[in-house]
Amino acid sequence: MNWLTKRESLYKVWTKKNPNSKFIVIQHGSYVGGIVNDIPHRYTKCDVFLTWGKFFVNQFNNYNHLKKVQIVNFGNSIYNELDRNNFAYNENKGSTILLLPTALNSKSLTHFYDLVFVLKNLDFEIFVKPHSKQGVELDADKTLKFPAMTGVNLVSDTIYNLLQQNTFSVVISDHSSSLLDAIFYKNKVLYFDPNNNINGHKTNYSNFMTNIFYLYKNLNSKDQVYKLISIENQEELLENMIHLGSNVLEKHLLSEQK
Repeated sequence: MNWLTKRESLYKVWTKKNPNSKFIVIQHGSYVGGIVNDIPHRYTKCDVFLTWGKFFVNQFNNYNHLKKVQIVNFGNSIYNELDRNNFAYNENKGSTILLLPTALNSKSLTHFYDLVFVLKNLDFEIFVKPHSKQGVELDADKTLKFPAMTGVNLVSDTIYNLLQQNTFSVVISDHSSSLLDAIFYKNKVLYFDPNNNINGHKTNYSNFMTNIFYLYKNLNSKDQVYKLISIENQEELLENMIHLGSNVLEKHLLSEQK
């Protein structure tokens, strides 16, 4: 849940008049590669905000330093239920690649298809898990905001099932939170983001990962693709953004009050 609509604003008013209650919001995405570019998302309208990690705590504290809101280093609620030691990196260098893009408009789709073309020419087998808005969401003029993908192998299984199985040789994503999901489940990942650093917007992902958008057209072999992977860098990114915590809410709230 978030604080963006009139409904949530009413929750905040209600809890203000009922001091024994709290309107609690849990973070549900990594925004744009960790950076909150959308202005309405920055300014909290809740009593407690449970973030994924200290990276987000610092960011939201900065935006809301004059507000009476409790911003908690909570962790990702799905990750908190799992023991990451149960997952392991696959050391094999196979030929299957899973693409996990965010919702892509027509311009971004052009870059996406170019990447698919290059990888196929290197004899990789490409699979795509499209964003739920792809081919569905309409623009104001009733046209598709994110056109349907064509000419690619689409997979229908859930992202979490695909990543837990760890059957793909490489997972490629953009500024989507799926990149963090892939790393959490110890998949080898690459970061491909045509929109990073556009109009001054830089993702936190790019502080740790090489953006292969600037490199992929010069790739000539599978070996070159694998040389771009850095497990050390992707682990540092995960540690920077995600707190591996607990879903016991009372534990967090009591800790913050001390």
